[in-house]
Amino acid sequence: MSKLGIGFIGCGGIHNAHAPHLVDNDSATIACAMDVSEDAAKAHCEKYGTENWTTSRSELLARDDVDAVIICTPTGFHKEAVLEAAAAGKHIFCEKPMAMNVADCEAMDAACREAGVVLQIGFVRHFCNEWMKLRETIQSGMIGRPVVWRSVSGGSGAPTPWFFDKEIGGGPFIDGAVHSYDFARFTFGDATNVVTDIRKLKADTTAWDTGTVIVNFESGDQQLIIWSWGLPGFGGNVKADGAHDVLGPLGSIMFPGGNQLQVNLDGEERMVEFEADGGSEWFRKQMAHFIECCQTGQEPVAGAKEGIEATRIAEAALSVGGRPAIVEL
Repeated sequence: MSKLGIGFIGCGGIHNAHAPHLVDNDSATIACAMDVSEDAAKAHCEKYGTENWTTSRSELLARDDVDAVIICTPTGFHKEAVLEAAAAGKHIFCEKPMAMNVADCEAMDAACREAGVVLQIGFVRHFCNEWMKLRETIQSGMIGRPVVWRSVSGGSGAPTPWFFDKEIGGGPFIDGAVHSYDFARFTFGDATNVVTDIRKLKADTTAWDTGTVIVNFESGDQQLIIWSWGLPGFGGNVKADGAHDVLGPLGSIMFPGGNQLQVNLDGEERMVEFEADGGSEWFRKQMAHFIECCQTGQEPVAGAKEGIEATRIAEAALSVGGRPAIVEL
C-alpha cells in the first residue's frame, strides 16, 4: 500500500502535535505545508523536512500527491477549508471544535458525505488510556449511577488572542470545553439541556471567558464545568486552583495522577490502574487511526456526529452569554 500524502492547512501551534507522528509513520508522508504566513510554512519545512510549501490553500488542494489534509486553522475558518478540501476529494482531519455553530458543522458533514471522504475531528481523549479507563469505570457502575462529573479550572487561557475572539475562537466554553462535552456524550449518551451562566472578565477581548455550564443527560448523569480564561495575560501564565472528580451514589472517583484512578467506596479506597500514556502518545494513536480510516474507509471513532453534538452543547452554552438561562437541546 502506497504512503498517504498529507497536506497541512495551518502551521500554527496545534499542528506541532500532529506533524511528528506523520514523520515517524511508515504509512504516511507530509507532501506539502500551507499557511497564510510564509514564515510559518517555511518554519514547518525546516523543522519536519517537508519539501513543499505554499501560502495558497487552492494550490495545496490541487496537488496530486496530497491525499488528505489536516486542518489546523482557527475554528472560524474550519468550514471553508473543509468544504474546499471535500470538493477536491481529499480526506480530512479537522481540529476541534468542528466549527463555531451546528449549521456549519452540518454543512461540513454533508459535503464530506457527498464527496465520499473521511472526516475525523480532533477529539484526542478517545485515544487516552486515562480517559478511557474513567469511562469504563463509570459505566461499570462501580460508584453507581447517575453521576455528577465536576471540573473546575481557571487561568489566563490560550496562548494567542484569536482564541478570545467570539467569531473565530469563541473562548473556553467552546474551544476548551468542547473536549469535555464530547467525552461526556461518549460516556453518558445524549444531552437534554444546558444550564449556563457565563460572563467576560478580560476587557480587551470579545469572547465569554468565565462562568459555569451544567449539561444534563437523558441518562440522569450531569456534567458541571466551572472555567475561566479571564485572568491576566495569555498562554496560561496566571493560574487558579482546580478540581476534577466524579460523584456517584456509591462513592467517588478522583485523579491522583500517574497510572491510576482513586475510587472511594463507603470509606474504602480502591485504586483502578491503567497503562500510563502521555499526551504525545494520544496524538500518535489519533493520527494512526486517521491514516487507517483513510486507507480502509472505516468510520472514525470521533467523526462528524461527535463534532456536531459537542458543538450543539457549546452553541447552547454561548447563546445566552451575560445572563443565566436553561437551553433545551
